[in-house]
Amino acid sequence: MWAGQLLSNLGTQVSLYALGLWLFQQHGQLSAFAAVAVVVQLAKLASLSLLGRQLDRWPPRRVMLAANGLGSTCTLGLAFTLMMRPATLPPVLLCIGLAAAAEAALVVTWSSQLARFVPTEQLGAASGLFAGSDGAVVMAAPLLGALLAATAGLPGVLVTDSLTSLIAAACTLLVAWPQSLSAPLTTAAGHEASPQLGVRHALSKLWSNRRWRPLLQINSVVVGVFAAIEIAFPAWVVAASGSQRLILALALAGLGYAGGLWLWARVPRCHWLDWLRIVLLLQAVLLTGAGLVCFQQWQGVWFLAVGLFAAAVPVALGALQSLWLCWVPLALQPRLFVGRYGLEWISRLGALLGMSLLADGVIAPLIRGSFWPAWLLDALGRGPGRPTAMAIGLLGWVLLIPLWRLWRPLGRLQLDKNR
Repeated sequence: MWAGQLLSNLGTQVSLYALGLWLFQQHGQLSAFAAVAVVVQLAKLASLSLLGRQLDRWPPRRVMLAANGLGSTCTLGLAFTLMMRPATLPPVLLCIGLAAAAEAALVVTWSSQLARFVPTEQLGAASGLFAGSDGAVVMAAPLLGALLAATAGLPGVLVTDSLTSLIAAACTLLVAWPQSLSAPLTTAAGHEASPQLGVRHALSKLWSNRRWRPLLQINSVVVGVFAAIEIAFPAWVVAASGSQRLILALALAGLGYAGGLWLWARVPRCHWLDWLRIVLLLQAVLLTGAGLVCFQQWQGVWFLAVGLFAAAVPVALGALQSLWLCWVPLALQPRLFVGRYGLEWISRLGALLGMSLLADGVIAPLIRGSFWPAWLLDALGRGPGRPTAMAIGLLGWVLLIPLWRLWRPLGRLQLDKNR
């Protein structure tokens, strides 16, 4: 079932990247590239209110089947629409929004069911696969999206996405679900009378807990930084060095990511928090260095930094997912995870909007001014892609400052006994 959901997620991200690339080619701005991702995040957030109130009352297997079916129908309908007549924005946005709502149901359901499928001693490895596969999909989607769009066109990409959703539904049907996993979680756990929680109430409950609050804070920051990197890094490399360097960088990042997955599988449970803090500190330093032009000119150091940053991604994501599954009671996970993912998607939305605005609307006009000292402009650089590189450098501080504030609170949690 994990393989089926991985394939479906890959198809979805590839089609979204192809749609974003299509808009970018039409308008030539980073904000146009981010428009599809913004619509996706808004649709996910709009669907969370219903999911938070009803998700643990629905059989998880049926929820996943319905979500895969809805996603397949939407992308297939959009593909036929594009093949029959010139594309207009309203049907594209409608289909994207419905598919994103289906993806939200899949993410929350699959994440909250993970602890019921695997024994406690294998939870860390399973969390690494769950969270690490998302990052691997994000890294592979740009290359696959560009290749498929060039060979099969945008309708072909969407048809492929529809097929992957059907394959994921077939995998869900083929898996032998125990009766306890097929029933709604409230029924299985005996909590039929539990109060209904919307996104706001779930966030309030997470925030009021001493253990969950720092985890919620650092989780939202990490997700926002990674989302900004998803659009900023390819745009920076292509503008500054061309597509060939981007392909080489993505290949090296893929190797680093595989190494990170291998490393996370060997991190013992007692050191999850230590590794989380170490890799986030490393990533903050690497991002800060991206704002300096010398960092871009030292090719060996630059490629090494790309590999190290990519290797740290699955470790960070695996640690966060493992801590969520260990510290939130199983019966509360469907509803409280609605709050968790709600804040994640708000953070992603803010990062996507803020990154494009920062690079195109703030830094680019500022560095064109004549009031800056020459030594500062020489250090930051003035060539193509430098506004995006400077925005990436600021992301390092966005990650470093909250990490410094939460370093001790996160360390104190390590003294408590895990669930």
